[in-house]
Amino acid sequence: MNDVFKYIYLRRAVRDYKPHEVPDDIIKELIKAGTYAPSGQNRQPWRFVVIKDRDVIARLSERAKKLVLDGIRDSKDPEAERLATALKMPGFNIFYNAPMLILIFASPDAMRPECECSLAAENMMLAGRSLGIGSCFIGLALQLGSDDVTLEDLKVPKDHRLIAPLIFGYPVKDIQTAPPRREDVILNWIPQKGPGQ
Repeated sequence: MNDVFKYIYLRRAVRDYKPHEVPDDIIKELIKAGTYAPSGQNRQPWRFVVIKDRDVIARLSERAKKLVLDGIRDSKDPEAERLATALKMPGFNIFYNAPMLILIFASPDAMRPECECSLAAENMMLAGRSLGIGSCFIGLALQLGSDDVTLEDLKVPKDHRLIAPLIFGYPVKDIQTAPPRREDVILNWIPQKGPGQ
C-alpha cells in the first residue's frame, strides 16, 4: 500500500492529546497542505486563524458551548437534551484540551465555500496524520463563526464564514486501525458490469 492510501485509511478523529505543542514550522506545512486543495477558478478562498494559546482555546470552548446551549434551550428533541447534558459537564472542553486550534474561514469571493474549505481541511488532517499529528473537526465550534464578539476578538472580518474548526496535536494513543467501512455504497455503475467482470 502506498503512503497516500495508508494515511487516508489510518486518519481518525483524535480526542485525547499529549500536552506537547506542535512546532510552528509544522503548522506552516499543515497550512501549506491546505492551500493545495482545489478551489473554483483557483480563487483559494481559505483564510486561517491559528490559536496556540490554551487560555484562548478554553475561552472559545466556553463561548461555543453557551451559543449551542442557547440555540437548543427550548428543544424537546432527546438528542438535543443529551447534547445539553454533555455540554454542561464541569470542565468539558469541546476542543478536548488540544494544544492547537486552527479555524478555516472562507473569504467572501469563494464560489463553493463549504466544499473548498473542507477540502483544505482534509488535506491538513491527512498531512498531519503523515507526521504523527492527530486532528479532529469540531462541529460544535461552528457557532463561533456567527458570533460578532468572537470575530472581533480574533480580528476576522464579518464577511468571512467559518467553515472548518480543526484541532491538532500529538495523540496519546497512536491508533493503527479504523472501524470497518460499509461496502454497499455504490448506487449504480454505468454501464452495468457483466457476469464475471
